[in-house]
Amino acid sequence: MEAIFKTLAAKGDGLDFVLSDATVDRYGDIIDPNGWDLKAFKKNPIALFGHSNDFPIGTWSNLRVEGGKLIGRLVLATKGTSARIDELINLVEQGILRAVSVGFIPKKWEPLDAKEPYAGQRYLSQELIETSLVSVPANPAALQLAKSMHLSPETMSLAFGEHAEVRRRDVSTPGKSAAKPRTPTQKGTAMSPLTKRIEDAQTNYNAARDAYEAHVGEDDYDLDQAETLQAEMEERSARLESLKTAERSLASRTVPNGGGSKPGAPAVRKPLGIKEREPKAGDLVVRAAVVQLIANVTQRDPLQVLEERYRDHEGTNIFVRAAVDPAKTTVQGWASELIETETVAFLETLRDVSFYPRLAALGANLQFGVGRGQIKVPRRAATPSISGSFVGEGAPIPVRRFGLTSLTLSPHKMGVISYFTKEVAKYSNPQIEGLLRQEIRGDTAEAIDTLLIDNQAGSSIRPAGLLNGVSALTASAAGGWLAVMEDIETLAAPFDTAKAGRSLVLLLNKREARRLGLVPGPDGKLGVLRAILEEAGITPIASTNVPAGRLIMLDAADFATAAGDQPEFDVSEEAVIHAEDTSPQQISTAGSPNAVAAPVISMFQTASVALRMLLDVTWGMRRPGMIQWIDGADWSFTVDTTP
Repeated sequence: MEAIFKTLAAKGDGLDFVLSDATVDRYGDIIDPNGWDLKAFKKNPIALFGHSNDFPIGTWSNLRVEGGKLIGRLVLATKGTSARIDELINLVEQGILRAVSVGFIPKKWEPLDAKEPYAGQRYLSQELIETSLVSVPANPAALQLAKSMHLSPETMSLAFGEHAEVRRRDVSTPGKSAAKPRTPTQKGTAMSPLTKRIEDAQTNYNAARDAYEAHVGEDDYDLDQAETLQAEMEERSARLESLKTAERSLASRTVPNGGGSKPGAPAVRKPLGIKEREPKAGDLVVRAAVVQLIANVTQRDPLQVLEERYRDHEGTNIFVRAAVDPAKTTVQGWASELIETETVAFLETLRDVSFYPRLAALGANLQFGVGRGQIKVPRRAATPSISGSFVGEGAPIPVRRFGLTSLTLSPHKMGVISYFTKEVAKYSNPQIEGLLRQEIRGDTAEAIDTLLIDNQAGSSIRPAGLLNGVSALTASAAGGWLAVMEDIETLAAPFDTAKAGRSLVLLLNKREARRLGLVPGPDGKLGVLRAILEEAGITPIASTNVPAGRLIMLDAADFATAAGDQPEFDVSEEAVIHAEDTSPQQISTAGSPNAVAAPVISMFQTASVALRMLLDVTWGMRRPGMIQWIDGADWSFTVDTTP
């Protein structure tokens, strides 16, 4: 859970401070004073300045909830500790520094208005992890008084300059209504300033670490709470490292905007305390496409788009950064495992529109991974046999030689292109993700399925289609249930002869799949044929990507596939493409006469953008003869109306 910071321009006597109350803050949130858990904080109640561990200025005592307020007394450090701390103490004693910021981990909350669950929240239970004194630079009288004290420039900058810009969630002065947050502007660079966010992340990590250490220091600490705090600490640490990596990567890409360009829109953050919806399997691939597409349309660095749209989701950050900087995918235990898993998950999302993932799941489904150019899949040779035999007493036992060959799977680039109008960049995250998910899934499914079951020979460009070198068997002309039975028997007989068929799969068009249930069986009942198929151990897989009338039976136990570690996305606004999904051609081919492909679409002329995805995919059969097919199957039937 993310630590939350609230600032209050405190009212109190002397060094007594009101740390928090139940007023509505500028973001419309309310903290219930009765929900404070102070147990862990009281074990080490350090008072900091500006949430900085480098500037402890004392401790807090007599922390309590009283009169609907969280109250504490500030016990300042002894003067002489350091010159900087002495000057800060002087500001406190003069009544100039009176604002207090509390950091807490929310445990229980609810929306103030059930009709607007993402608006203001009421925090019902929260654990205090940090309390700091902060500046209120908007008060000109306090600033003028501080200047008259002749403080050092460093202290003035610390108290009224640097921390005046820290982005904190503020609790308004009691009695004031919540003000609308002003939109921040960007100056000097085209990138968002990460330095301050890194400082905030460091502070959050330190607070989470201290809370964990304080909790496990108790003799009777709660194990579940300890695990929660440990997970929070690890999440904060990963977040901090991610931001540092982003800063290093963006440093070489930062360019001045000359002050003439419009400032970029501020990043939209999810409301604090609201858990972000976790992406579904394969969504990170779609998000990588979103980032590349928006970056091209808006002429920005992909990492800026990532920071703006997905800054709070660590998995998205890792996956997309690996796409931008592929070298990062070699880091074991960080990006490589996530990327391989997510790519497989993306292919799995094609199940409802493609037969490839369903078929691949029944066979050997492998991954090329990083640095692997080929995969050798072992397979049994047809001869010799290693079957044993009975022997008599004292007779020699036959020695059999085990024969093995191998199937070599080499990566082949599978590519699909989808194009959209440039207005796609105006969509919100859910809208654009949904659009790209639908288009990429549809295009990818059709591309893979079509190539998988064609009869083209393999080459350095593509793997061989499963029907390459396999002659079609003759379809039955009997019609009705008899045609179904005869066609299935025709397809299965070669597997019986080869003593194969451990995992038989029947690929068929949805028309034939529908007729399996609609054609009456020998007994005149519907659905009998499908039941017979299942009892025979044959798994039907229906898809519109299988041509109507074509039946393909294969032993999935001998089917092997392999996919690359990550899709590659490229975007173009100037490309001219042949808008053909079945047999794309060169835009023009010299000859007599010259040939020009049609239809041809210019991305520039139509204000469109083309998104290309490349993914290493390949397949093969481990043994020959493990696939049979029929073309022109006729499973239609006529109703006998003879009285």
